[in-house]
Parts: sequence; structure tokens; C-alpha cells
Amino acid sequence: MLKHSIHAAAKKMQIDFEEVTENINHMGERGSSREAILLRYLRNYIPSKYEMDNGVIIDGNGTQSRQQDIIIYDSFNSPVLLDMEKTKMVPIESVFSVIEVKSSLKKTEIEKCVKNISSVKSLVKNGLVEINSPTAGFVFAFTSTTTLETLLDNLVEANHDVEKHKHISVICVLDKGLIVNVSKKGLKDIVLVPDEDTTLAIIKNTAENNLMLFYLLLMQYLNQSSVSVPNLLKYASEGELLNIEYTIPKRHVPLDGYYEFNGGVIDIENVNKIMKDSDLQEKICEGKANSEDIMLYLSKQLNNIVKHAEKINGNPQYTIDFMGKIYRVFEIEKSISIFNKLNSGEEVDQEDLDLYTGFCKDMYEQYRSQF
Repeated sequence: MLKHSIHAAAKKMQIDFEEVTENINHMGERGSSREAILLRYLRNYIPSKYEMDNGVIIDGNGTQSRQQDIIIYDSFNSPVLLDMEKTKMVPIESVFSVIEVKSSLKKTEIEKCVKNISSVKSLVKNGLVEINSPTAGFVFAFTSTTTLETLLDNLVEANHDVEKHKHISVICVLDKGLIVNVSKKGLKDIVLVPDEDTTLAIIKNTAENNLMLFYLLLMQYLNQSSVSVPNLLKYASEGELLNIEYTIPKRHVPLDGYYEFNGGVIDIENVNKIMKDSDLQEKICEGKANSEDIMLYLSKQLNNIVKHAEKINGNPQYTIDFMGKIYRVFEIEKSISIFNKLNSGEEVDQEDLDLYTGFCKDMYEQYRSQF
């Protein structure tokens, strides 16, 4: 029964397309009509859980695909991010497949199909659960003035710089046949997700059987594929629809937490230690500190600063950058030792005093040069 229904649909599609071709001269309207013919057929034979529309696909990074003739996506769990009369915007995580629809397939149209489908397969999926299957790309054409063998050559040429997993899954030319991917191991099994172990092959048949096979391959992919619920907060923040910034009152900041920075982590406890002298640090940052303020701050925070830097870089820290100049840690430690002795009233020999005076002068001049 299904076979007879699809055969009848194939004949009806050809008749409808011929009428469209004869009666519509404007290419835009003709394109919309050919897509409507295929959509009408697909909606009769594909379960209602699969929604089908034309539009653009977007990922959580804000990257958009090219305009797609038909997008097949999850109609139960997927939000449509933009829903206008002539186009929609659908998140990539919800998309099972796309279909490019052509009146007559030729080399230039194949090149467009490759670019359009590759633009979809380049999008990044970021679902709430990691169950996303690859998005498949199909091409459907009503006819072609070119042989399937030449179309295959055109496809190979257009795919030259395209990664294998971004290739088209199936091309159907209704009145000629199909171009499919088959496994190199045995050269008989049709593979709907192209990879390095597949190669292109041709299937020639009647229009009725071509439509039947196209339908079966599309349904097989839909049945074996899984999509996820998109992470809508990521879409909102990356698309600048929503600015999310966290503020935690100081008394509630967890000391056992951490910040992420440059691929590493920074313990909040270490940050708090550095911030204990925040008034002195603020004075230095505003250019209002004197030489003694700088040494006082370093005497209290040098160890924390060094540990903090080692935590970020993952390596021992022998130098630090102070106001755009690199100073060796052991020289700073020596000057701090002398600074502490002077503050406690201990005796300091002339050599150490000269070392300390010269170091403080150099550091202060470097500091002042930044303001």
C-alpha cells in the first residue's frame, strides 16, 4: 500500500512541478512553489513530531547557517527563536536534517548545495544533554539536463575543500536517480553520515522508485537520529539577549570555591588574602602611593602574589611584573627583609641600605612613569 501511495505521489509531484514551471516565470516564486510541492508530499508521509519549514539555523555562539529550503526539526521540544511569515530561525540542537530543493540540478546548483549544507554542519551543538546525532543534508531536484555521472563529478569537485563529515548525505534527481554514499568495505551498504570510509555511488531508477528510496533513506535517518534540548541560556547570553552577571555578597562568598581564568583555576581563599590590603592596593592603583606604601604592600602580599601567579601559570614564579617592568622575586624579598628591619629599628649595614635605597628608587620611578 505504501509503495502504491508513494508511486502515485511521485507522478503527482511531476505534474505539479510541470504546471508551476509553465505558469510561473518569476524565479523566486518558482523556488517557493517547488519547495511547497515537496513539503506537501513530505507532510503526508512523515510523522507530525517532525516539523518542516524553511529558514536559518543558529548555534549558541551566535553563528548562523545560510538560508535553508527545508529544515526538519523537533516540533515537540524545540523553540523557534524567530518565527516570521517567510522564514524561521531554529537552534541547531533541534535539527535532524535539512533539504535543498532544486528545479533542475546542475554544477552551479550543486556548489550552492554544498556550501549551504556545510554551513549547517559547521554549527556547534551545545545541548543540555549530549545525545545529538550529526545533522544530515539531503538534496532533492525534480530534474537535470546533466547525467548523474557528471553530477557526481561536479559533487566531488565541489567537495574538494570540505571536510568529509560535512558532505551531503543523499542527492535525489526525481526523473534520473540518486547519488549516495556507500561504505568502502563491501561497496554495498548506503551510509547516511559520510566519513573517510565512504565513497559516492549512483542509483538509477524510475521517478516512482527514486522518490520511494529518497523517502525511505530520509525516514531511516530520522528514525535513527537523536536531537537534544538546546541550552537557551547560552543562546541568550551569546546573542546579547540577556546579560547575566553574578553578584555574591562578601559575607556569603564560599572560601572553598574558585574562579576560572585562562584555562586554570584561582582559589577564592587566595584572592581574599590578596584583597585584605585592598585600601593600600587601591592607593597604589590610583597613583597616590609613595615608596614606603609600595614596600609595605609587597611585604604583606608578595608570597600571596607569587602563589597566585604559580597557580595560574602552573610553573614556579621567579619574577613578577610590576607596572610594566620585570623584577626578580629574590631581589624583592631581600628589599622587604631590609624594609622590615628598618621599620623595627634594627641596625642595617651600609651595603644593604644602599641596595634597598637603589631598589626602592628604581621601583618608585617605574611606578610614577605609569601615571
